[in-house]
Amino acid sequence: MRRAVIFNYNSLFAKDIERTIKNYNFLNPERALQAEILEAGKYPIESMAGQSDVILHSGGDGNPIKEDISVPKLYICHSHQWKAKTEGGTISRLKSYRKGIHLINVLEDDDIMGKKGKIPIMQYHILAVTHPPARAKVLALSRAIDEHGKEIQVIEALRYPDGSLSIQGHAEEGTASHIFYNFFNYTQAL
Repeated sequence: MRRAVIFNYNSLFAKDIERTIKNYNFLNPERALQAEILEAGKYPIESMAGQSDVILHSGGDGNPIKEDISVPKLYICHSHQWKAKTEGGTISRLKSYRKGIHLINVLEDDDIMGKKGKIPIMQYHILAVTHPPARAKVLALSRAIDEHGKEIQVIEALRYPDGSLSIQGHAEEGTASHIFYNFFNYTQAL
């Protein structure tokens, strides 16, 4: 069985990620993942968590773990922001906290994000990626108002050259769980 490590950054959503993996396993027993939630603050580098086939960095707060394992990774919410910033992207503050289901625009048909067009996804954030890292491909966008009252473009999903994906929203909340399922199927093929 493949092992999925969920690094939890004081997030209330880690259990939802674990539940999403259990649902995936029920639907795909031949591709099942053994999920393990680890408190990110106890692991300064990823390899301290042992061998893993998939790594998920949850939302929440805290300092990013040093990345040193070459496996597919999924970065969620706060982790989407710090990954983009680490890779040279720009983060901006929104005028108000974004909470609830919002529509994002998937720019083209994508094996992980799904069909081109608008999809609903749960969001909880006040920071947003506004300029992508040079090496990342933008997969989805939305619009918001920044702290200065200006309408801005928000980067909702990025794919990195190593196949890793980062998403602003909480697909594990159920509105866009297909993103998780497609990501897990994608990682099985690698």
